[in-house]
Amino acid sequence: MSCNRVLIIALFSIVTATPVAAQTPPATSGGSESASFLRILLDGAEAPGAIIFLMSIAAVTISIEQFRSVRRKALMPPVLLQEAQELIDNRRYKECVARLQAQPCMFSDVLLAGLRQGRFGFDVMHRAAEEAAAVWSSRLFRRAEYLHVLGNLGPLMGLLGTVLGMIRAFSQMQEAHGAYKPEELAGGIALALVNTFLGLMLAIIALGAFGVCRNRVDSLTIATATAALALLEQFRPAPAGATMVSRSPKVEPDAMPRSGVTNVAQPASASG
Repeated sequence: MSCNRVLIIALFSIVTATPVAAQTPPATSGGSESASFLRILLDGAEAPGAIIFLMSIAAVTISIEQFRSVRRKALMPPVLLQEAQELIDNRRYKECVARLQAQPCMFSDVLLAGLRQGRFGFDVMHRAAEEAAAVWSSRLFRRAEYLHVLGNLGPLMGLLGTVLGMIRAFSQMQEAHGAYKPEELAGGIALALVNTFLGLMLAIIALGAFGVCRNRVDSLTIATATAALALLEQFRPAPAGATMVSRSPKVEPDAMPRSGVTNVAQPASASG
């Protein structure tokens, strides 16, 4: 989900939630404690709390998107892995390339990057596949990094609300020339404490989700890249003196199915 869609969802949520909060009847003495606490949050949040609410919506949206996209089934579909294994074992490289292009994912991109360099030898194939895996890993980490940014900004926004609340409280004290009542300062103190609470909650949720997403990205990208590189190991040249014949795929740079893939047999090395 793009950042624009996240922003639209967040703006829509705050616009629709604000009238409801404004119309919420004051809690009575017979109300539940949870309802009273919610009312305190709604009354004390004000502008900094609204910004924290928007950031919370963005954090939840990014977390859901990460858990939906960073999955083994999405990065390395088991059926695709099995089909690629069978096609490479049978040296049907043209069909393997076509199958990988039909289902884009991390596994197919990494394996295709290696197959396209088949005419340059195994070392170039392996290096190209590793570079493609690194690009995918970096891309997934960048998307999860937004949670880290939101988690660090949460306490700062709470601190901003705290400063604003204390400014309001001391301004009221100055206007009253010392003859103030404690209840007159309640609004400023509530603004300070409520926004501190909301900022800390955002930090806890966002940083916790970031830690989980980071571990998922790390483990799944390593597993996917390892599976693709394992298939490329079949193109490693036989050591000197071996009797087996080494074959490397010959795939044109665009790797389109119409280009064709031919099997080029390398002559076996002469035994010592």
